This record gives sequence, C-alpha cells and structure tokens, in this order.
Amino acid sequence: MQFHIKIPALLTVLFSIGFTSFAQSPHGKSMTIDCASCHSPDSWTYNSTSASFDHDRETGFALWGQHKSLECLSCHKSLNFAEVQAACISCHTDFHQQTVGNDCARCHTSKSWIVEDLTLMHERTSFPLMGVHAGQDCAACHQDASLVNFKPTGVTCLDCHRVEYLNAKTPDHVTNQFSTDCSVCHQLTGNGWMNGQILHSFFPLEQSHGGLDCTACHQPNTFKGLDANCISCHAEAINPAQSIDHSSFPNDCKLCHTLAPGWKPASFSIHDSYFPIYSGEHKGKWNECTDCHMQSGNYKSFSCIDCHEHNNAQEMAKEHDDVSGFKFESQSCFGCHPRGD
Repeated sequence: MQFHIKIPALLTVLFSIGFTSFAQSPHGKSMTIDCASCHSPDSWTYNSTSASFDHDRETGFALWGQHKSLECLSCHKSLNFAEVQAACISCHTDFHQQTVGNDCARCHTSKSWIVEDLTLMHERTSFPLMGVHAGQDCAACHQDASLVNFKPTGVTCLDCHRVEYLNAKTPDHVTNQFSTDCSVCHQLTGNGWMNGQILHSFFPLEQSHGGLDCTACHQPNTFKGLDANCISCHAEAINPAQSIDHSSFPNDCKLCHTLAPGWKPASFSIHDSYFPIYSGEHKGKWNECTDCHMQSGNYKSFSCIDCHEHNNAQEMAKEHDDVSGFKFESQSCFGCHPRGD
C-alpha cells in the first residue's frame, strides 16, 4: 500500500510541532498557567466572561473597588505581566511628594481616594487628633494642605502655638516663664484657651481651693515664685489665735486639716505618737484640747488630775497605796502611764 502525503499538509504539521516546542510566551517565563485560562481557540483576545483566570487567587493582588473595572493595559503596559509591581507607587503618581510615605493603603482604599475618617487615619501618626484638634481643618497645621502636601510638622505645642504663647499677656507667659508645654495648664476639651478647665495638677485645686480666682493666691499677672506651703497663704488663719491657739503648732496645716471648707473636720492624729487620744483608753474620752491642756496655747502643759475620773486625790491615793512614792500630780501620772493605760 502506498501513502501519498501532500507536501503543504506535512509542512503545516511540522510547523505546528516546531512552534509548540520552541515558541516563547509573550508573557514572560514567569507566566506558567495554561493559555486556555485566558484565551480560547477563537481568538487570542482576553474575554473576562469566559476566562477561568482568577486574578485575586493567581497573583495575590485582589481586584476590588476601582481596580476591578480597569482594563488590563491600565496597569500592565506590556504583555510581560510580571513587570508590574504591587506597590501603589508603581502605578500611582505621588501627589503628596513623599510627605506621607509610599504606602497609599495607610490612608486610602481601592474604593476611593477620599479619606473617610481623617481622625482615625491621624491616630496612626505620632500626633493623634484629640479634643479641639479633632475638628481642625488640615490647613490649620499643614500650610500646604491645599496642594495635598502634608509634610510632617512638629508635635510640640510651641510648633503650632508659638504666636499665641508669645502674645499671651493675661497672664504674661514669657515674663512668668510658663512652660511651653501648653498641656501643663490647658486641656484639649472645650473651645479656646480660657475654657474654665485650666489644669493645676502641680497644686491640685480641690475642695476649698477649687473655684478660687487666681488672684486669691497670686499677685495680679505674677504667677511664679509662690510658695506651696500652707503658711504662705494661711498665716492670717493661724495668727492671731482663734478657738485654739495655733502659735506653737507646726505650719503644715495638713497635719490636722483636710481641704474641706471651714477647716473642719480637723484631727491631730500625730498626737498618738506622744500620747494616745485617738486610740487606747482615752479614745472618745475628750471633746476639746482644753480638756487636758488647761493653759491656753501651752500644749506642753497638761493635766491628768482634773478629769472627772482622776480628780479625787483620796481615791487616787487609795488606788495607788501599793505604789511607793505616789504623788497626785500630772507629771507622775505620765511617768507611770506614758501610753495612758
């Protein structure tokens, strides 16, 4: 039997075999998926409706938002798809001029270039927007904001508020050498600098100290050099003597008093280190200091024998008949009963 093979047909077969063996993919060596994933026998043209190629799964770069509707050539300028980088900056012009970095995803999403939550976005920086800062226009701090240039500014108060600090005259911040850290005195809540919430944490204005006008303690427009000791403000409350002579007392008011208005309640609990009156046998047995300290203003002098329990000399002598050298006088009482037992 003889076979007659036409030369044109043979050449077609050989050409096909040769193309299959030696042809190079126009998509580069890294493209290893089956051609049929994107193309059909009818045409090399990519048909998204019939193609099985999944860009999200195959490349690790999910197409969503504005990326989803783009033509392939919008990103892939050549058929070698591996030449395209996943970084935003590889496709998008940096209108911010390197002032906020190259990672667009820090502020933007593929849905839109519009930043939906500026406050949340700013929390990722070194200066979260809180209080009065949260409602500020970007241009209030970023002078080139209209040009979408957000070159980082300083994060200290003085970086933005130097003019306010230098021009503040009531009180004069410069003359009084106030801290340039505004947060020492001012809070971020409220509107304006005088919002009724001036911080005074270095000397808490609580209870009777709260609500006072500044000039109650400070000389007009002078806010430095004020002594924090009680006596610097309350000398008139100690001298002259009031219901209790304080002339021999320490000048540290908080030893006896709290910040409650009117100086009451007051307690001298340190007294127990000398003689227990807030504990032990004498707790609750006295009402006024003068119950024991009979000489006004002299608290080194005291009486043990004027109390109704000890004012009968004969009874006390009888009770102490086994004590050699017993004397019915206060110093002797204290000598034997220094803790009041």
